[in-house]
Amino acid sequence: MRDHPDAIDVAAARWVARLDRAPDDANLAGEIDRWCAEHPRHVGALLRARAVWSGLDAADARIVERPLFSRRRVLTVSGGLAVAAAALGVVWLETHRSMGIETAVGERRLARLEDGSTIVLNTASRTRVRMTPEHRSVALDDGEAWFAVATDHARPFVVSAGDVRVRAVGTAFAVRRYLGRAEVTVTEGRVRVWSVAAPERFVMLSAGKQASVADVSGTAETVVANAKPAESLAWRQGEIILDGMTFGDAAAEFNRYNRRQLSVDTQLAERRIVGWFRTDDLDGFARAAAIMTGAKIERDGTDLRIVK
Repeated sequence: MRDHPDAIDVAAARWVARLDRAPDDANLAGEIDRWCAEHPRHVGALLRARAVWSGLDAADARIVERPLFSRRRVLTVSGGLAVAAAALGVVWLETHRSMGIETAVGERRLARLEDGSTIVLNTASRTRVRMTPEHRSVALDDGEAWFAVATDHARPFVVSAGDVRVRAVGTAFAVRRYLGRAEVTVTEGRVRVWSVAAPERFVMLSAGKQASVADVSGTAETVVANAKPAESLAWRQGEIILDGMTFGDAAAEFNRYNRRQLSVDTQLAERRIVGWFRTDDLDGFARAAAIMTGAKIERDGTDLRIVK
């Protein structure tokens, strides 16, 4: 049975985290080699995880300055990883027990927590992390983040997004905060979701499921649906995948990642759009969308407008 792509990414991140702690462990290296031999996707996932890990921002004082791999391993992979890390545009940090992590518009950031968990922040996002001997908590004040949670049954891992709470033990899931609600997408394991407005009502989400929970009504009106992680979490690779999204919603999605903005004529807003794009390729999306809808592009300074 093949692993789900998201499960592969989580596993790769954990292999790299273990390798960082024991770069010269021959037994661990053998385990990783056997895992890579199981499926071609495993090799690519491991290279991506290594690339992210190598994308360190030396100017950030919170970075742990220690070798990520043995000298022999660095010599074999460092050239390609440097290019990959630059393309990803992310950095890897080790948090203190209490700290804030945030991203600017168009930026992604990957943070390693002291318990072995990881967080990937999407564009224009802001979190506050607090680690204690009893609890692990993350407040997502704005934006979106994906969490790969290290198993620790003695310390619950709880994400708060407004009044919505998501509790996990060892799993992977994404939370997006918007318009007084939180959208939760589970990619591995299970999570419990509720609102402080009605803590007695909650939903359990398993891998491949998604739910949007409002601050005020909690889970009373929540509908659990099948997730499309390849689309909704494509931002982790700096991509936007459109599979029938309305033109208006697609433009709003691109605007999240760019300081330049795109607007769409109301006559075109409900048209459906398909395609794969980079999050920073606003011009490429505008050109493709204009062709698909028979529209034209107008410029207002650096901003774009698509009209009939």
